[in-house]
Amino acid sequence: MAAGLSVWYIAGMRSVGPCAGCGLEGPGGAAGCHSRYEALLALEFGNALFFRVHRVTVDAYSLQHPEHYCASAISFAAHLTGLFAAMEHEDPRAVNARVQRWLSSRPRLDKPALPLDRGRLTIANVKETGDPVAYAREVEDWGRATWDAYRDVHALAREWTQRATEQAGRTPIVR
Repeated sequence: MAAGLSVWYIAGMRSVGPCAGCGLEGPGGAAGCHSRYEALLALEFGNALFFRVHRVTVDAYSLQHPEHYCASAISFAAHLTGLFAAMEHEDPRAVNARVQRWLSSRPRLDKPALPLDRGRLTIANVKETGDPVAYAREVEDWGRATWDAYRDVHALAREWTQRATEQAGRTPIVR
């Protein structure tokens, strides 16, 4: 067995069906979906022109697969506020830096109920292309669709971002 690959992953690649996280239909089910994710990460880490949307890729995928990537309230908060920053702020890096410092203090958070529908677009809508502009647009569209699916917790993302900003002693950045 390949190093680091679990038995469920290897077995899953032999099946055909929907991904339990995002609903993507295709070879390998969840394992096939994860394989697409790894390919996008390789593209982003391999070329700085593609890396500029890396955080959106990670947050959208994580929120569409919360059973694996948002198990705790802290991890959920990191991905939800990351997507909030990318979709709603001009300087998402500054927002994310404040939120990461705040989350590192291990605040007590309650994880809300997650939506069953996690977005009309999935990782399948992002093509491995040679055009970084088209790629960024597809990743941002996927991120927006995922953010929209989480509309019931938008206020919570704003609240958590506000709390992080207040802890940092900065002027509030939440609109």
